[in-house]
Amino acid sequence: MPRAGHRASILTVAVLLLVTLLAPAVHADNRDVVPWPDAWASEAGRAHPLAGKIWSRAARGIVSAQDYGTALARSRFILLGENHDNADHHRLQAWAIATVSKLRGARLVEGAPQADFVALEMLSEDQREALDRFYGRNARVPRPRSAQDFGRMLKWETLGWPDYALYEPIVEAAINAYLQVVPANAAKEETRRVGREGIAALPADEARRLALDVGLDDASATDLAQEIRTSHCDMLPAQAIPNMTMVQRLRDARMADALMNAGEWKGAFLIAGNGHVRSDRGVPWYLARRGIADAQVTSVLHVEVTEGKTQVEDYLDGNSGQAADFVVFTPRQPRPDACEEMRRQMEKMRAQRKP
Repeated sequence: MPRAGHRASILTVAVLLLVTLLAPAVHADNRDVVPWPDAWASEAGRAHPLAGKIWSRAARGIVSAQDYGTALARSRFILLGENHDNADHHRLQAWAIATVSKLRGARLVEGAPQADFVALEMLSEDQREALDRFYGRNARVPRPRSAQDFGRMLKWETLGWPDYALYEPIVEAAINAYLQVVPANAAKEETRRVGREGIAALPADEARRLALDVGLDDASATDLAQEIRTSHCDMLPAQAIPNMTMVQRLRDARMADALMNAGEWKGAFLIAGNGHVRSDRGVPWYLARRGIADAQVTSVLHVEVTEGKTQVEDYLDGNSGQAADFVVFTPRQPRPDACEEMRRQMEKMRAQRKP
């Protein structure tokens, strides 16, 4: 006859087995998105009621990280906007890459196009040779590289963007997901030519291929010109605005072209400033002109919260939220007055010109 202690052990096991069988079914962990960041790098606005919230244009309201991540994983082209100096925006972009990789790996989104690469606005064809070295494309015995190696080998500090430490999580997420990082931006020399000559700097067939021969609608063209003026602190001469506007359009068109290189049955991520991922006049506009259906593109704006503006509607522009599929709200990165710095530089240049 079993001893009392032994009988108790058998009873305990039986009870645990019964509880397990009767418990409600729970999704396997691999069906869940990557954990949402639980702490912010930026300090201003951490307690803001919208910080960390995700607004969906389709739902016309706030959605969960699970719903947001699943929508991204079902998309072919995933365009992730940013304020370049906000570390939280880059962490959330890395979250999106990791989440899409996880959900597609779990076959939660069966049939979704598989992403092959992450295209960066911060890189152009000027960095192609350095990228080849990083990936060992011409090496006799390629060696594995880390995200830290990426910044060093690309000489990031010479590219004119914020510190590489902010972007390293994106590169690390790409490496972990077996995605290659590729350039998205126009080459510097091409940008200079268009800045001087406008669209005439491009061969006619190339302008046509990129859809640069098609004008924006009046409202979008006006908005873009105003953005150019504002971003240059109203210091550009009026005659420079058309060509500078065309430079912005060139960059958008080249980024769309980079995504098109994924191939007919593949997808990709784009990391770029919020202005470039706008659905109404940014990269999605050029993808649409080249035959990509709106349903295949998901654009995300990462938007900093502002004190006193606590409603989502406070952040939707005159297009009533048509600029993106999702808006993710984050704390604000404190930064110096860029226009004041530009004024100082302009005054210094004027002083140098004086005899």
